[in-house]
Amino acid sequence: MTMTPPMLMQRLALVSHFALMLFVALHQPSALSFLLAVVLMTPVPGLLNGKSYTFAWASMLVAFYVAGYLAAGYARPETRLWSFLAAGIAAVDYISLMMFVRFRARERAGLAVPAPAAQTAGSDDASR
Repeated sequence: MTMTPPMLMQRLALVSHFALMLFVALHQPSALSFLLAVVLMTPVPGLLNGKSYTFAWASMLVAFYVAGYLAAGYARPETRLWSFLAAGIAAVDYISLMMFVRFRARERAGLAVPAPAAQTAGSDDASR
């Protein structure tokens, strides 16, 4: 079975999304971190089913995690490594979510385009 680009991006998005959820929940266990992990669980059913709309809005959600962890890394030097690691995981998640939407749209557009009609010998283009 050949792995298509949308399938590859879906798998990468799922792996990075679950990694981000685990990292958020387990890095500094607190009520806030568990709440942030629960928020990341909301798009999981749509991600598992491959729904483009869910991938699109989940990318907007993950963008806040990228920005938040980058800001935390710059604001608190003692947690810089862990914050930048989380931001990196979130960035991979964001990119794979967006690339899935892009590849899926191209795939659907390619399926929707009708095959070109065969040219006839009497057409204007054939005489040029």
